[in-house]
Parts: sequence; structure tokens; C-alpha cells
Amino acid sequence: MALAGALPRSAAPWRATAAPAAPRGAPGHRRAAGPAARGGGASGAAAAQQRGHTPPRRAARARVVACRAAAGEKKQLPIFPLSVVALPSATVPLMIFEARYRVLFNTLLAGAENVDEGLVQQESPFAGSRRFGMCYVDEKGRMSTVGTTLEIQNFVLDPSGRMYVTSKGLERFRVTSVIAERPVMLCEVEVLPEDDPDASDEAKALAGEVGELFRNVLRLHVKVTKSRAAARGAGARGPGAAAASAAESSDAEDESMEPLELTELGPRELSYWIAHAFTDSRYTQQALLEEDSTMTRLGAEKELLAQTLKYYTAATALEGVFSAAPGGGGGGAAAGEAAPPPAGGPD
Repeated sequence: MALAGALPRSAAPWRATAAPAAPRGAPGHRRAAGPAARGGGASGAAAAQQRGHTPPRRAARARVVACRAAAGEKKQLPIFPLSVVALPSATVPLMIFEARYRVLFNTLLAGAENVDEGLVQQESPFAGSRRFGMCYVDEKGRMSTVGTTLEIQNFVLDPSGRMYVTSKGLERFRVTSVIAERPVMLCEVEVLPEDDPDASDEAKALAGEVGELFRNVLRLHVKVTKSRAAARGAGARGPGAAAASAAESSDAEDESMEPLELTELGPRELSYWIAHAFTDSRYTQQALLEEDSTMTRLGAEKELLAQTLKYYTAATALEGVFSAAPGGGGGGAAAGEAAPPPAGGPD
């Protein structure tokens, strides 16, 4: 397979073999829409639970290995093409159900408790390694050559044979050649270098600005969401009951507004964690993944979050204006509902 093109800088044609996984970014970011790709190999565990899937019975936690490969190192990796952008420091949940990927993941977990030994390929050089690569595949079936090495942290084996796998992003790589495409893709990859700005006062200051913008976006998103939910609830239960319900949940929600990553991660890891939250734009995530400079990555995120903050600030102001507008008969807004914008107002 020839590797060429750009997503946004590099890509290869490839038929997607898995459905999108549910993003595990920060609270307040909705799941990106998109149909499941042909072939079905994985989907988000969270989405399965929302559909009423019964939690599996057997579970095991694999060891977490913190070591990363050296920049420039070349190695072979089984590659999992998916319409999800995996990033270093981010957590990626997958539901594995296609036969060839069940074989792959049981092989990667060889030696762990509850693995289906009948599916383990003991002769594989990847047996027990717990590591695989993930590359983003766009809607046209093109695969980016820049991806992330993931390490399996824990897994759950369903009695039906499905596996629910949680992995952590370790390092970036670039695909240099495709060794095999079937039964799963096997590639030679080169580990990409990372800068080390964590001790820089400039990087710390910029990371602090990005973190604060993220907090503010999160707060306003929740405020807008709560306001709209309260307006809907007021129509059914009355404005007093809706307001009381919103007040009761306010303290609990405020406590969840401070993700630990904002204070625990250094500038480089934070830049990747923030990028993981942009699940509405996979191309943006891929561009941030391919960016070599932490400062440039943080700068781009600062601009994106500032734009998002302006949107939510305007939305909050509009919510206040329309909810304060008097209702009434003859087509006016019902009690507790936001009044529609006046004729000739914004679309």
C-alpha cells in the first residue's frame, strides 16, 4: 500500500474496519456524529452501555508500563485503523467484536487472567505486549500515517466473546511502510520526537492560560445546558420545581468542573489531553497530533477555546434575554420557555 496524501499532512487510502469509538474527552463535549464504517470491528463501550448493554461479568486489569520508545526508533506494530484520533496521554475505550480483532487483542493480552486462550497466537511477536498502534481513517477511507501507540490498561471479557478494552496513549509514530494488510494491518513505524518544554516558564504560563480557558468553556457549556433543561422542565412541572431541581444539582456539578488533568499534567501532556476534547473535529485533532511543537499546539488550542468561549458567552446572554421576555397568548412563549427571537433577528 502506498502512503501518500494528507490528513491533514499524511494519509493512505484504506477501508475503515471499525465503527467510531465513543470519545473520552472532558465533560461537556458531545459525541461526533458519523455512521459506522463498513466491516465493524470496534465501537465505544459508553455507547453500548447507553443502548442498555448488560455489563460483562469477567474483568481483569493489565499491568501499566510507563516506558516509551526512543525518538527515531523503528519497530513493527499491529495497526488498528479507526475513525477516532488517539492521542498521547488520552484514554481510548474500545469494544472489540470482529473475529480477527478478537484474536489480535487476546494475543496482545496473552498471560493475563480471563483471556480466551483459544484465540491467543502464542507464536506472535506481539503476544503479551499489550501494545498496538491506532491511525485515524476519514470518511473517504484514507488512513493517516501519523498515529499513536496505545497500551492496554484494563479489559473486560463479555460471555459472548466481546472485549471491552481501555487503553492509554503513549507516543506518536509515523508509518514508514505497510508489511501486511490481512488479517490485520501490520506496519513498520518510526517513533516521532517530542520536545521537552515542561520546565519552561513560558510553556507553563501558556498551559495555565489554556487550562483556564478550558474551565470557563466547561462552566458556560454546563450553564447553557442547565438553562435549557430547566426551561423544558418548567413546561412540564412548573418553573418553581425546575428551579429547585437545578439548584439541588448545582453543587455536585460544580465539583466536577475541575478535571484533575488541568493541574496534574505538564504543558506537553496537557496539550494532548486538551486536543482529545475536540471530538467534534477529527481533522483538528489530527492536526494537533501531527504538530511537533508543544507551544504551537497550545497556541492553537488557546485560539480554538477562545472562539468557543465567545460562542458560549453569546449563547448565555441570549438565553437570559429570551427567557426574560414576557410570554402571553396569541403565539407568545409558554411559561418557563425561552421566547423566540423577534422577527428579523438572528437565524
